[in-house]
Amino acid sequence: MAFDEQEYKRNRTVVKKIFQCVDFLVRQKWAVTENTEKLARFVASMGDSDLKAHCDNTSSKTSYLSSHSVTQMVQCISDFHERELLSQMKDKEISLLADESTDIANRSQLCVMTRCGNSDGDVATIFLGFVNLTKGTAEAIMEAIKSFLQARDIDLAKIRFIALDGCNTMSGEHKGLQRRIRHESPFALFVNCRNHRLALCLVHLIKRYPVLQEIDSTLLALWKLFEFSPQKLAVFKHIQSVYGKEPLTILRAATTRWLSHLHASSRFISRYNCILDTLDALYEDKKDPEVYGIRASITKKSLLAGILLLCDILKPVHMLSLYLQHEDINFTMLPIHVKETIDLLHLLVENYQRNQLQDTEYQKCGDLFSEVDDRTNLARRMRAGAHELTPESFLEQTGIPLIYDLIQEIEDAFCTGSSVLPSFGILDPHNLPDTVQELSDYNQESINRFVESYGTAKDDTFQGQRVQVRAQFEPVALRAELENFKRHLSMLSL
Repeated sequence: MAFDEQEYKRNRTVVKKIFQCVDFLVRQKWAVTENTEKLARFVASMGDSDLKAHCDNTSSKTSYLSSHSVTQMVQCISDFHERELLSQMKDKEISLLADESTDIANRSQLCVMTRCGNSDGDVATIFLGFVNLTKGTAEAIMEAIKSFLQARDIDLAKIRFIALDGCNTMSGEHKGLQRRIRHESPFALFVNCRNHRLALCLVHLIKRYPVLQEIDSTLLALWKLFEFSPQKLAVFKHIQSVYGKEPLTILRAATTRWLSHLHASSRFISRYNCILDTLDALYEDKKDPEVYGIRASITKKSLLAGILLLCDILKPVHMLSLYLQHEDINFTMLPIHVKETIDLLHLLVENYQRNQLQDTEYQKCGDLFSEVDDRTNLARRMRAGAHELTPESFLEQTGIPLIYDLIQEIEDAFCTGSSVLPSFGILDPHNLPDTVQELSDYNQESINRFVESYGTAKDDTFQGQRVQVRAQFEPVALRAELENFKRHLSMLSL
């Protein structure tokens, strides 16, 4: 068959435009295989003669719009962008970020990302892909990451920071993943996920305080009651309307994400009377033992006091969590934010001890206890009278000790990490002294740490294997560079 150059050019033009349609759909995060043909025909109808002629040509054996062709185009676009991103990382020092999760097919996967400088002088975050894990051990994860990065021509020795979660498999000092990566790149510094450590502070407390376990199970049971029954949810919304309130749903409190308990607890308190009336109506209708059990739980005074306490203590913790989630977080300022959080918790304890409950959720405790008394039968009140719980006694026995334990957990969680990490505060202009006279002595300790860390050779031995790496900088030159830098930084900040 003779080669038709005109048809070849027309096909190239059509394929190029279909590629542009696919790329548009991908960037919009829309379903690609289902919408590519529709988008191409829409573009053709807007006056694109090449696409229109191609779509109207019923005699052509190749449409380039089948799901198979579109899938190949998506793969080509993916390969192109991956090559482009990997070329930007070539020969650059990088930060490695990884986190493990399980997909809907119950397959364990590791999400791998990197951060490095780009051509514009900014720091870019690059998603490299998912790594399928056959085992959840640190050794298996290390082998999977090593193969994954080597296939993309990324040198592990170029890793300078490692960001992982706080579980032992990832962050273990002796055999964890971070230790294994630091053996490959001895200059790498490990930064654990601060938000994960913050969440673990509250997870640790649940083991010591039964009231937290009861709050967790009760809030979850209440959410399930309405989430999986549209009929019961309709009753709940109707009763809220009768009270003149906006119909809202119960929020889920996740056990592994204790900060979600702030919003769930606040919603529970704001709709407490509506919840009680709903449960009474549901139980009166069908005598459901599940409904009766939940109602019995939410009328326990210790549980109510514990929920109010959570509303107060989780507010400053939540502010710290939002700071940790910020895209441009400055870790040199983290100790300041941690101290602010701890100071707010100490202030809360002082207010509790002085009975200054203004601007706290706990001030509602007395009213809620009265509501429980009004809705509890006389016989039950008489039985409980000898050991009646009061707002003050709950704070003394449980609330204040819990806050002190939380403060200790936060202090322990954020005092870990490499001693070099705080030294990066010397690069932050906010930390500069107020006067020029103080500049010469400013942050000498940090400079000494930098010189010691990056100006000396590294010798690391792990499981019988020894790695020796020469110093990244000449010590005298590095010290002089840092001294000059802080002076230039001071001049720029004037």
